[in-house]
Amino acid sequence: MRVVYTSPAVNAKFLVPEAAVKTYQRRDAALLKLKALGGIHAPNTPEVRKLRNTMLAARRKIEREHWFCQSI
Repeated sequence: MRVVYTSPAVNAKFLVPEAAVKTYQRRDAALLKLKALGGIHAPNTPEVRKLRNTMLAARRKIEREHWFCQSI
């Protein structure tokens, strides 16, 4: 079952599997916090590393579970 998910990071709508919504939300929340800290120019602090690890772990989970999205 796919649901409509509006990503606050890119302000776009996607169809994602229902089981993947929390993972997409966690990834986007980390991305927004990282952008607020300076994006790719953010200083290398423990908080930035934790946010980056959260994003990478979410991406790996999405790929591992084959929870790919479709833009609408």
